[in-house]
Amino acid sequence: MRYFGYILACILFMGMFCSLGQADELQTGVAYNAYQYRIGPGDTLSVQVYGQTDLSQTDILVREDGRATFNNIGEIQVAGRTVADVQADVKERLSELFVTPIVTLNIVQTRPGVIYLSGAVMHPGMYQLNTSQSKNAVQQQPVTRIDMRLTNVLTNAGGVTLAADLSRVQIKRSYTGIQENVNLWNVLKHASADEDVWLQSGDSVYVPERTSNTISDEDYKLLLSSTIGPSNFVVRVVGQVGTPGLVQLDSRSPYLDSAIASVGGYKVDANRSAVIVRRFTGPNTFDTFKVDITQQDLLLKPNDVVFVPEQGFFKTARYFEAVGRILQPFVLAITPFYVF
Repeated sequence: MRYFGYILACILFMGMFCSLGQADELQTGVAYNAYQYRIGPGDTLSVQVYGQTDLSQTDILVREDGRATFNNIGEIQVAGRTVADVQADVKERLSELFVTPIVTLNIVQTRPGVIYLSGAVMHPGMYQLNTSQSKNAVQQQPVTRIDMRLTNVLTNAGGVTLAADLSRVQIKRSYTGIQENVNLWNVLKHASADEDVWLQSGDSVYVPERTSNTISDEDYKLLLSSTIGPSNFVVRVVGQVGTPGLVQLDSRSPYLDSAIASVGGYKVDANRSAVIVRRFTGPNTFDTFKVDITQQDLLLKPNDVVFVPEQGFFKTARYFEAVGRILQPFVLAITPFYVF
């Protein structure tokens, strides 16, 4: 009978331990990575000590000095440490009071995350992101929140520019001052979650521009289709179209046909087999080439100038010289958002 009681106690112990682990996973798995998240001032913690209700606590506030107060233990420096680190510390201190304490530490509510973005991003600056785990007081449903992965932070800042060098994104950690280099192309091309690092509040992210003046069409389309790519870019369409002018071209359809549709389509006398595109290869350099839209569509890039001539224009003498004169006023109309 005593042996049966021992087995029953073990089963109850393991069930309780597993349930605590599941609770910890539920509370930590959505808004932050429990193994990487660093506790900071403004976070609210809870601690559960099995069989010791007087030692269990909820709503433990991490103060501005980075410390938190625990029952019968006193103050512990928790800021800058992971949940696992603090949990082990609490367990060690409680072991001085009784044998083998079973401790589970959770983060009840996370503070807003502050990230500093600079470089080739659409909207550089300081971003305060809502990472709160609190629940709606009426519906008791989780409030929409943002996790602190690098791609999510960049997405909420409008994404990167098309001149960004994703192979060497730099992250400076606020707690250690250490700089990490991240290759975001691995995330986009191979869905490599390992490269999509978790940021901590106070981290600085710098996205450099490419040193090369080119980007392959494959990489260009991949970036446009990703969540961190810009949602649109500017091209100009002139000539025999409905309403010539600037076009905010949707990144989901970055093609010449879409640009023409955005300006009201072709006029009746438009020459679709001799459309001219002027593409900037640098701030002061460009290429000019002809496209037969009846044979193929064209992938457009920011600041492309599309000229649709009228029928018979291509038969005039010094064709490209005439095109150059027509497009000359648009050479200086380039916006800072160009792609090489």
